[in-house]
Amino acid sequence: MLSWFSRLRRDLARQGGEHDLFVRLVIVERLVKAALLIAGAITVVVLGHRGVLGAWATAAQNNLTWDGDASLIERLIDRALIKVSFYHHLTAVAAAIVLYALLEGTEGLGLALHRRWAEYLTVLATGLLIPYEAYEVAHGATLFKTGALILNVAVVGYLAWRKRLFVFESPE
Repeated sequence: MLSWFSRLRRDLARQGGEHDLFVRLVIVERLVKAALLIAGAITVVVLGHRGVLGAWATAAQNNLTWDGDASLIERLIDRALIKVSFYHHLTAVAAAIVLYALLEGTEGLGLALHRRWAEYLTVLATGLLIPYEAYEVAHGATLFKTGALILNVAVVGYLAWRKRLFVFESPE
């Protein structure tokens, strides 16, 4: 009798099936996002060292009209923008962005190579964002926030159901 962990290990080691259009779109989205995040990390380092981010943060603070009834998230973004822009260790911020890009790239590349572990990684990593995104939509829905939530729920639901990720066949 195989234990649950043994069946999971065996399942992770096998290759996933052929991809349909939806999974191919997820692959492209993850790889493009990874490339854009790496470009963003490079931009943060270059512009931060030139002092451009500090000037932008000051201009944003002076020009943006955060109302007195601004949400907690908006006030935190404002404060974070000012703090990050004057942060002398922008390489740490860039490193965090690169780590996220590596996660996205790993998901995309693993899915492209038909790896079963990549399907699990995509479902788990994307699923962790859903509660935060639902909170954001509930406290100030925008088209972008709602679209991101719908997309991520669709990715998690589709991969978990269509690929039968959390259903293990009985041992032979």
